[in-house]
Amino acid sequence: MTGPLNVPSRLRAIASRRGHQIALIDPWGHTTWTEMIDGMDGVAAALRGTGLTAGDRVAIAMEPSTTYVTVVLGALGAGLVPVPINTRLTPYEIAAFLEPIQPALVVTDHTHVETARATGYDVVVLAASHSTTDLRARLAPLAGEPTVFAPVSEDAPAIIFATGGTTGIPKGVWYDHRGLWLWLNASAASNPGTRFDVELYFAPFFHIALGTNLLSRLFAGGTVHILRKFDVTLALEAIARGATRITGAPTMFAAIKSHESFDSTPRGSMRAIRLGSMAANADFIAQVMLDYPTAAIRTGYGATEFGPLIGVEHEDLVAGRLTGIGRPHPGADARILRADGTEADCGEVGEIVVSAPWQSRGYWGRPDETEATYTAEGIRTGDLGAVDDDGWFSISGRLKEMVITGGENVFPTEVEDVLRRHQAVHDVIVYGVPDEYWGERVEVGIVCTEGGDVELDELREFARPYLAGYKLPKSLVRIREVPLTTVQKPDRRAARAASIESSSV
Repeated sequence: MTGPLNVPSRLRAIASRRGHQIALIDPWGHTTWTEMIDGMDGVAAALRGTGLTAGDRVAIAMEPSTTYVTVVLGALGAGLVPVPINTRLTPYEIAAFLEPIQPALVVTDHTHVETARATGYDVVVLAASHSTTDLRARLAPLAGEPTVFAPVSEDAPAIIFATGGTTGIPKGVWYDHRGLWLWLNASAASNPGTRFDVELYFAPFFHIALGTNLLSRLFAGGTVHILRKFDVTLALEAIARGATRITGAPTMFAAIKSHESFDSTPRGSMRAIRLGSMAANADFIAQVMLDYPTAAIRTGYGATEFGPLIGVEHEDLVAGRLTGIGRPHPGADARILRADGTEADCGEVGEIVVSAPWQSRGYWGRPDETEATYTAEGIRTGDLGAVDDDGWFSISGRLKEMVITGGENVFPTEVEDVLRRHQAVHDVIVYGVPDEYWGERVEVGIVCTEGGDVELDELREFARPYLAGYKLPKSLVRIREVPLTTVQKPDRRAARAASIESSSV
């Protein structure tokens, strides 16, 4: 393509060759490439018609749908910056995320109207988003006359995704247009397919999976089948109807396999499966290969800050290499650094530091945190790992004390700050422990006040107004005191080890 790298331009070029083919499927209907592009350019015109100018941010609080995708693409086409909102967060958490971003508008549907209005920013409601009418009617009042705007420069902001920080406050990670284009291209190349592929998508739209899986499949000219959320029955029905690709956490594949209809569901159409979000053990990967014998299985390592970066190819798995996270994708760089910044030897554990042409540019409106993470050596992941003399990377732990439960990031200090307010809690420590279903579950160690006591359900209900559901503790242990490190900080590793040891006795 000529001109600046620009995702809407790429999609228009695909539509010009096969506009009659299906681009998007959601619970309310099928949308062709021509319809999607007309919708994209109509949204772009409507957004500009409200007085917004290039670079303005447009937050989105909607259920996963074709209209959601079209709003994202329309904002990109108008030179605006779409900002998917994590609708699982509480109003307080959403406000903290949006404060440095200052969106000019929040686009929502009838499901999330209250969430959108609680932000305090101007709101546009797509009241017919969940209807079986044509796409133009579903997009009203953002269904303008299709207009193609000149692409903005490649280094202009393109999209912002929410992530967490060591304090738990959501941060906005932003990509420019060049980075977004290269990211989608790298995703399509690292998990290749054809224009006849149908990607079954059930991840939230506020995750980077929106780029790595959904937008990248459109970028490659394929079709995306959108589910509003992960539903085993609907997923099996889509597989039976010919879905060819799935990306998901191991817990999702375990749930699909445990369904009573799994054995009777034809799975011969499946061509590609990517396991992400959480580590999967060798036995699990081997079982997935048996369950989907026609599919190329891959595992991926990435993050909001840099998208897909390291992966294990199907050929490696077939050869029996079922552990570790693999090798960097072409064009990406990963190194293991010691605490002093020097490069570790082969097999030596250190921090994984990465860089790639498609990486994000930083945290929007947070220069200090950007400087701490985006260094001259690369992006500091906070993950501990090692690399062997064959260039194969593995992970051994995290510098960050983040808990990853069901693919979601939970920061202990944020949970502790809330739980500590309960009248029966004298002191508290939060950490993650292994869980067969969630990968890790959030566990809380409680030092009760003298004469006080609290049960898990009571503590969860107390915290529910302040924390997203996945951040609530799933188990509770009563302890005499919070273990401390030599510098008198909470020792989560010790608390975790003690919990694991006591549960194994």
